[in-house]
Amino acid sequence: MNERATLHSLVDALLADRHDLLTNYFAERGARLEALVWSPERTVCDCPQIAFLIDYWQNLRNGTDLPPVDSISPFGMKPALGHIVLIDMVDDGWDGVFRLYGTRVAETYGADMTGRRISEIDGGNYVSLFFRALYRAASLRRESLYTHHFPPPHVAVESWQRIMLPLCDAEGRVTRFLCSNIAGPWRPPHARTKLPSPAFTTA
Repeated sequence: MNERATLHSLVDALLADRHDLLTNYFAERGARLEALVWSPERTVCDCPQIAFLIDYWQNLRNGTDLPPVDSISPFGMKPALGHIVLIDMVDDGWDGVFRLYGTRVAETYGADMTGRRISEIDGGNYVSLFFRALYRAASLRRESLYTHHFPPPHVAVESWQRIMLPLCDAEGRVTRFLCSNIAGPWRPPHARTKLPSPAFTTA
């Protein structure tokens, strides 16, 4: 299956809530999709930064469908600073450009992705395709989304938790996402089943 066909199949699975297909997608690559929750509550996980951003986004909605892109402020997001990622949708939502890549996220990943595309994550591997599908589907559903996945055992970071909160332009189109990526513990080399990955390989 080529890249575009894989993207379409993942988006279709997300739109249809076919968690079995998504779980298999990860399992076939030695990884695990632990959770995928649409419109999550602040109690979806124990990460204070994610809980804060869910509350912040809900308050910005103020009874509307989605908050506008110009409603967010760095001064209002201090409890999550360093973990915040802003992504501008491009190619009709099939890809995204990192407008802001939090310093703590960059430290863990090993590179600042600001100005680069989602499709560039780890050379466009399986998780890059999955993330592109997530943002495309969330744009179409106009919903927030939480995910928690465990990479293959050779990857240095044990897990990633992610919140994706859509923002709209003046015409009501989803054009940006307010996100937070929280890394799990580092795995010592003896706990990995394959050759150690470079530290920046966290997908």
